[in-house]
Amino acid sequence: MSFSFSSPRPDAGDLPLVYEVDQANFEAQVLERSHAVPVVVDFWAAWCGPCRTLGPMLEQAVQARGGRVVLAKVDVDANPGLAQAFRVQGIPQVLGFRDGKPAASFTGAVPATEIERFLDGLVPGEADVLVKTARALPPAQAEEKLREALALEPGHREAAVGLAELLVDREPDTARELVAPHRPDPAAEAVLTRLDLADDTGDLTALQAAVDRGDADGATLVSLGRALAARGEYEEAIDRLLAAVELGGDDRDAAREQLVALFGVLGDDDERVRAARPRLARALF
Repeated sequence: MSFSFSSPRPDAGDLPLVYEVDQANFEAQVLERSHAVPVVVDFWAAWCGPCRTLGPMLEQAVQARGGRVVLAKVDVDANPGLAQAFRVQGIPQVLGFRDGKPAASFTGAVPATEIERFLDGLVPGEADVLVKTARALPPAQAEEKLREALALEPGHREAAVGLAELLVDREPDTARELVAPHRPDPAAEAVLTRLDLADDTGDLTALQAAVDRGDADGATLVSLGRALAARGEYEEAIDRLLAAVELGGDDRDAAREQLVALFGVLGDDDERVRAARPRLARALF
């Protein structure tokens, strides 16, 4: 499954739930740690009255959540580089980090109810935890957890796309229904591309024979590429679609669109995609 998440009910580890960070340890204690547990960063200063009001409220709210979120405090006077890096214009400024990136923020001494809403949006809910658990499980057990997550939260994007990825071959209609509400999310589009390719019933033998004879036109190459992709023969599919682009003519754009869709299925890190992109660029430009 391609969806990503941090581990459920993360362990607070050796650090307390509220701790000071500086420029030297910010990467480890905020960015890296936020892959395991959401980290709230409070940019503050000793001379700031609103900071002294907000700080204890934040600490109390974080402590009450029992390790599902932690609070890192940054003294902006002692760490001006961090304040500049995160474009802190006024304090107190609060950033919430998940998976190494800022996920939410607010500025000023807000009421306790707003702090609770902020933390609610940052801390994974029950459906999020089920989705996270599914990542580490075999497909059959992962499917069960994802169905549980969708029962709790029918619109949960990661659960819907993850379940669709498991069902794309076995229950294609269900997979299509699951991802349809989440377009144009790239993961949802990748599932739909796989489904569209699987619908291709081109006669591989006849299509390949035309290539072997040397009389395959662009439409034949596109059809052959789609049929090969439907069988999971992605390297050969890419080669035929690239050949169609290089051939030019009326089918050039169709071949390019199929290649882009196939790249989306495989992902930018796939070595076949990395190898194909320069050839595609040369053919187009």
